[in-house]
Amino acid sequence: MTVPRVSMSQSTICVLLLGVLGFAMSAQVAIAMPALFKADERAHAAYAVALSQGTLPTIDTDIPDDPGRYPQLAESLFGADEAHRDIWVANHPPLFYAMSLPLVWLGDAVGSPGLTLLGMRLLNALGFALTTIMVGLLARELVPRRPAVPVIASAMCIGCGAMTFVGGGIYNDGWSSAAAFMTLYLGFRMIRQGVTRERLIAAAAVGVAAAGFRSTGLVAVLFLGACVLVAMWLREPSLRTFLRGTFWRAVGIAACIGMAPVVVFGWFYVRNVQLYGDPTASGSLFEKFGREPNGTTLFQLVNPEFYGHLLGSLWTDGNIANTWSQAAVIVLTLTLVGLVLDAAAKANPRRTGVLRRIRLAPQSTMQHRQDLAIWALLGGYCLLILINVAGFIAGGGWIHARYAVPFLPFLAAGAGIAALRLGRLLPLRVPTGSRTDVTALDEARDLRIGLGVSLAFMVVGLVCHLDTEQYVDGPVSSTFALVALVAADLVMFAVAAYVATELRRRMRPGTFDTPRTLTAHVATGPVTEVASGRPRETTGISTSSKAP
Repeated sequence: MTVPRVSMSQSTICVLLLGVLGFAMSAQVAIAMPALFKADERAHAAYAVALSQGTLPTIDTDIPDDPGRYPQLAESLFGADEAHRDIWVANHPPLFYAMSLPLVWLGDAVGSPGLTLLGMRLLNALGFALTTIMVGLLARELVPRRPAVPVIASAMCIGCGAMTFVGGGIYNDGWSSAAAFMTLYLGFRMIRQGVTRERLIAAAAVGVAAAGFRSTGLVAVLFLGACVLVAMWLREPSLRTFLRGTFWRAVGIAACIGMAPVVVFGWFYVRNVQLYGDPTASGSLFEKFGREPNGTTLFQLVNPEFYGHLLGSLWTDGNIANTWSQAAVIVLTLTLVGLVLDAAAKANPRRTGVLRRIRLAPQSTMQHRQDLAIWALLGGYCLLILINVAGFIAGGGWIHARYAVPFLPFLAAGAGIAALRLGRLLPLRVPTGSRTDVTALDEARDLRIGLGVSLAFMVVGLVCHLDTEQYVDGPVSSTFALVALVAADLVMFAVAAYVATELRRRMRPGTFDTPRTLTAHVATGPVTEVASGRPRETTGISTSSKAP
């Protein structure tokens, strides 16, 4: 029996292409940037080295100071104070460093520790590329009837200069963000298409990985459980029926998902409590580095400067010039203006102009409820992360772009909606072919605007790369270092040119996704396999659907 092949949607291909470009840009940084140049790289690399030696380090474990075996680590310790001579990132779970062990062993085997450092950078670059892809897929869950939005969302990640710059360093943030976003994505898929055994297994596995990269992954697991509850609730005729029928089964399933990370990585957080007094060792780290409190969590949450620094870090983190904060201001201002205009157009549409009603594909009541639920859940996730970051800053921490990454799906989806609204200020000639209805015209216009905005974000990201200092001193020593740098630059621009060409070719009216392909049929009947003893009637996935 032949199984029908589900074709990949055009928007998914575009998002994947942007992820490839993100990897190429981060790889260029990884190759060119001096070894252990960025903050915390030394400690992250030392964590993997200690793990390869059979030691699970603490925040007070010494960084290996062996000029013969690890010359870069030993050289980086010159002039460092006592606190910065330790593996202070050992409060993080060990999954990323366990993934890095083959790189450490490879570097030891060939006698090139620089190869280990470069490999760990590229591993993080791959994680940030996956994060870029997941931002686009999450944006599609948020705005399923606007197929240009996910492409704009992923392109915005490329346009945030700090994203690809941090992606070239030795950090666990790339994989932790990708795993957390994948956890949320699988939860949102269950809301759209039902809770099945296969989806639960996949979501639980990814949730375990999210908790194994960083403690913030536990927040994603928490909201994954909430997604299960909401998914099973929405498929009941009423809340009363849900409470009387499947509520306790849903709670049991959500609890099982939450217990999976506890079973696999709970021991590590218990260890942190025993060693430092709290699961994340934040208090001990503040004391170790002599950090002074900076107000309270509430003070930070109501402080406009906190939000300015947090969101601005996406463009100015590391050695990126502070002048790039202007890009943050422009993007955020246009996003707010565009969202306000979009809300005004929906409340009081005009016949012409920027406030004209945009015709979208019809939406069922169930799909509308799913949209509201997904927006609310992602908003709750961002709010909880925001409180966590505000508490960290109030305790004496510093703001880095890595702490702003969890908000990107929410921000990028909003930027996509705003761009499609503001783009209607410009006169655009839209070829429609044989499709002449109003909805087709609006879809075609969205694609033209989406292509232009996506290319603009790509240009911003590339210019930001050129504006940073180009080093000829990467982690792998080579007589041909300059040649390697030039080659990395050429590859990056070649990939950018290819992606731009592919976006232009694919984002054409009549060949790109239509909203109907993105909002596959969702039955209101019993699609929740785990909530009923009856055979699964449907998973909500049409074989003709292009959505993954």
